[in-house]
Amino acid sequence: MAVAIDLGSQDMALAVSRENRMPRASVVITTAARNLIRLSKAGEKVESIAVYGSERDPTLHPEFKEITGNLRDLRNKWYPKAKLWLVSEDPHLDDPDVRHALTIYDRFAVRMEWGTAKTFTAMTGRKSGELAQLVANLSTLEHLVVQARFVRGDADNSTDAEVRAWLKRLGELKPREVHIQNSEPKAGGPRATKKLKPIAKSRVAEIAAEVTKKIGIPAAVYAGEGVFD
Repeated sequence: MAVAIDLGSQDMALAVSRENRMPRASVVITTAARNLIRLSKAGEKVESIAVYGSERDPTLHPEFKEITGNLRDLRNKWYPKAKLWLVSEDPHLDDPDVRHALTIYDRFAVRMEWGTAKTFTAMTGRKSGELAQLVANLSTLEHLVVQARFVRGDADNSTDAEVRAWLKRLGELKPREVHIQNSEPKAGGPRATKKLKPIAKSRVAEIAAEVTKKIGIPAAVYAGEGVFD
């Protein structure tokens, strides 16, 4: 079982402030504690505790470092064998507090599905130079898990050339695992305005096999969001 904790919800009833609509740290920790205690008393087995953001990246939370420390303490008390995960679409790695907090997580799952800067810009709308900076930042981190979803449509990151470039970046990053998600892009995400469709399952399997063969990294294919399955 995975316990999911949403730091990116924008519920005004639980918000930090009118300017920052992410949930207050006290609410996050109290809710997490209540659920972990309930599961423990019921004899449920929890294998992972995953922090994510449904509407905003969890690393943008102003109390991300404090929340992370408290979640570690709760995990250590109630489920010491469970892995603490962070799942990020766009990590805020220029913040020193975020980088410090990342050392607490057993696994850091981040989206990295672009081989070239051109495709990165086409799929995200971000400046092409940001891809090289993201790779440079991620290459210094331990316990990295790469998440990728291959699509066709307004942009295509599944071509032979693009996949070769992506595999080269994986070689630079040396992640612990690669999770390939064979599902529709999430509604409301950065690709919501793009017309993108998942590629054929057979092509997904080919890409996963290439990861293992050429990079020597375990690659798993998921129908959903990976760690939450």
